[in-house]
Amino acid sequence: MFFAGGRILTTSNDLRDEYDFVVVGGGTAGNVVASRLSENLGISVLIIEAGGLNDVLESQVPYMWTRLLGSTYDWNYTSVPQAALGDRSISLARGRILGGTSSINTMLYTRGTSDDYDSIAELVGDERWSWDSLQPFIEKNELWSPPSSNRPTDGEFDPSVHGRHGVVEASLPSDLQPIDDRVLQTTRENSEFPFNLDLNSGHHLGIGWLQSTITSTGRRASSATSYLGSGVINRPNLDVLLDAQVTRLLLSNATEEVKFDGVEFVGGALQSVKAAREIILSAGSIGTPNILLHSGIGDAGDLAPVGIQSIHQLPSVGRNFTDHILAGLTWFANSTDTFEKVGRNPSLQAILLEEWKTSGTGLFSGSGIDHLGYVRLANNASIFDSVADPAGPNTGHIEIIISNGDLFAGPTFENFMVIEVMLTKPLSRGSLTLKSSNPLDDPIIDPAYLAHEFDRFALREAVRSAQRFLASPAWEGYVLDRVGAFATIDIQDDDQLDQFLRENVSSGLHFVGTASMSPKGASWGVTDPDLKVKGLNGLRIVDASVIPLIPAAHTQVPVYIFAERAADIIKEDWKLV
Repeated sequence: MFFAGGRILTTSNDLRDEYDFVVVGGGTAGNVVASRLSENLGISVLIIEAGGLNDVLESQVPYMWTRLLGSTYDWNYTSVPQAALGDRSISLARGRILGGTSSINTMLYTRGTSDDYDSIAELVGDERWSWDSLQPFIEKNELWSPPSSNRPTDGEFDPSVHGRHGVVEASLPSDLQPIDDRVLQTTRENSEFPFNLDLNSGHHLGIGWLQSTITSTGRRASSATSYLGSGVINRPNLDVLLDAQVTRLLLSNATEEVKFDGVEFVGGALQSVKAAREIILSAGSIGTPNILLHSGIGDAGDLAPVGIQSIHQLPSVGRNFTDHILAGLTWFANSTDTFEKVGRNPSLQAILLEEWKTSGTGLFSGSGIDHLGYVRLANNASIFDSVADPAGPNTGHIEIIISNGDLFAGPTFENFMVIEVMLTKPLSRGSLTLKSSNPLDDPIIDPAYLAHEFDRFALREAVRSAQRFLASPAWEGYVLDRVGAFATIDIQDDDQLDQFLRENVSSGLHFVGTASMSPKGASWGVTDPDLKVKGLNGLRIVDASVIPLIPAAHTQVPVYIFAERAADIIKEDWKLV
């Protein structure tokens, strides 16, 4: 989506000196907040975004999402060597583009479960974050839409749990895969994997049809294309500054309170802008704590070694880094009709792209995933003898993502069947600290993957669960031997399986928790339940970093939900409703 004219700025020359609200980050959350606040034409709002326009073909074509990871539209962060992964460093993709990671992600629409949100509400002591309380904000976010092919979808979702008057389009797959019937047959043959009519009902156990943030015209729906659509971006009270990286927050000149009211940024030269009411930090689970620490907000013991003066002691900044972890499992497929046929045939790629450009249909109108599901560890699993179950009773410990081929494979004459298994309720907790006092340096990111014994246990069981899924009669004659290193191990042997996972797992790219909210008055945490930074005035955080417990979901939709709720809280506080 290209915004001609309007209030998109590529230079700071046209900025006002002061706005009522300055939103740091034009990503998944920031665009929601800015869009909702600027509905009131009596206030002024500025978004400062480090990336450029989302007018990028690979971002618009759903099937091309894999090309965005590691590209110029990615911050291309990397973890420190991970002790439990054989000292491997892990790629940590984040979108550096208008729309943030919603412009480069896999577009999965998964809300998580009622357990997830109720646990958060209980932890922070505020019912506003419970599943029932958040239903109006789910509806405000979602615009349920037909797939671009207009194929019939009866029996593939529950209409009663979807919003039809929201902003971000969500839809079912438009172009079906050859394996879809086998997946559904498995749900009838194997009681471990029952069919779930709608994975977004709040109870997601079982296998169901994937819902994606893809429009009825077969395009990616991101926070930029939806919350900054033409009806929003042309508002006279909303400015969006691109290619400007925020370096730190600036203290007010007032002496009676500790208040931050300025935002320093680099867009060529070092510049700043004032916020008359609030700065809203929406730079994500990496960007937000990084900016806080460079502003002197954090643990003084962490700041002193890199020469940053502590202004506000808040030890939890950068702590509680939580991420899903996943393993891609590959089998040979007895078929030539897999995604590999696209990777090895440039002529077919051109035909599919032209089909997408002409009608928004065909293989390129989808992410390459039609089904996924959630399963729990057995209630009598040995790990629960020593570890409390981190998931509620209606929540899976494991996500299973099913694909008709390897979306990341280069040209090959082989054909594959792929299942990715993801640990949804990890207990490992990592951290983010500073490398130097230079705010343009990447921070030190240590996710501590597989550091907790529960994570290692659950991921082993996830691999075994995937093998049981494909052992159903539905796959007989279609799924052949395992591929590569996966073929050389006995998956019933814990040691062999652990070694395989150490060498092959990757990030789920769902970072949360690095600026966690906590109960008002708590000695831990970074924000109160109203998302104001503890002990400070003029500063609020709205992004994935405030989510204290990771939902059993791809975090795009939980962030949308949190941001919609947050926008309402801000409006109430400032009597803008």
